[in-house]
Amino acid sequence: MVAKPAFAFISAATLALFCATTMVRAGPATPQVEEAIRLYLETHPEALGPAIDKYLADHPEALAKALRALVKRGPTGASGVDNRQVIAENAGALYSAPLQTALGAPEGATTLVEFFDFNCGYCRKALKDTLALIAEDPALRIVLKDYPILGPDSMEAAKVALAVQVRRPDASKSLEFHRRLLSAPGKIDRAAALAVAGELGFDAAQVESDAAGPEVSEALSQNSRLAAALGIHGTPGYVLGDRVIAGAVGAAALKASIAALRKH
Repeated sequence: MVAKPAFAFISAATLALFCATTMVRAGPATPQVEEAIRLYLETHPEALGPAIDKYLADHPEALAKALRALVKRGPTGASGVDNRQVIAENAGALYSAPLQTALGAPEGATTLVEFFDFNCGYCRKALKDTLALIAEDPALRIVLKDYPILGPDSMEAAKVALAVQVRRPDASKSLEFHRRLLSAPGKIDRAAALAVAGELGFDAAQVESDAAGPEVSEALSQNSRLAAALGIHGTPGYVLGDRVIAGAVGAAALKASIAALRKH
């Protein structure tokens, strides 16, 4: 009998308790434990929400402690990276790369950058947050960075998405491509991405050619380097001002962060 990995036996409630308590305890989790939990949650995205809701309802002090710790940590992320310096040194690549999807206000005074993977369950849930922010905030610009970390299918889908950007589509078509692909059922791979591109009027042969080209390859490498420099190891991951925000925190939290940034 093939032995199951240790994380396969961790219940959702145990995971919720671990995640909540590691936010407030003194020492960080070991890389092995963090990776085991990440792998479990990537394949069971529905498991954590209800358990965390119950834990926080029973232990409201945990959320307050976590928020205080986050404020105290400031712009330096959990990995110890000084995000202010990294963001300042890579502003061009973050905000104005040749191949990226830019939504919302083209000249918006506030820019939110999101690193995402088309096969990330949390990114799919976070799509509604992106759409809500665009609809409600006329001064917000959102930059989407393809960060395919969930295997070959994600990589191939990201290549097609960036190949679409080689054609310099207008913002509405870029948004529709992103929305359709993240909303599509099942595994998102090269075929799924090409199908959506075809539905939106892009030439399939041209997209496939561009997807295999050096411009797309360099864009993916650049996104990976940026994520590593910022300590972003999962998706979604956001960059706002001089902060990195990890995880699908929800529209309300993003709005609060945007409002706080604009006050300074």
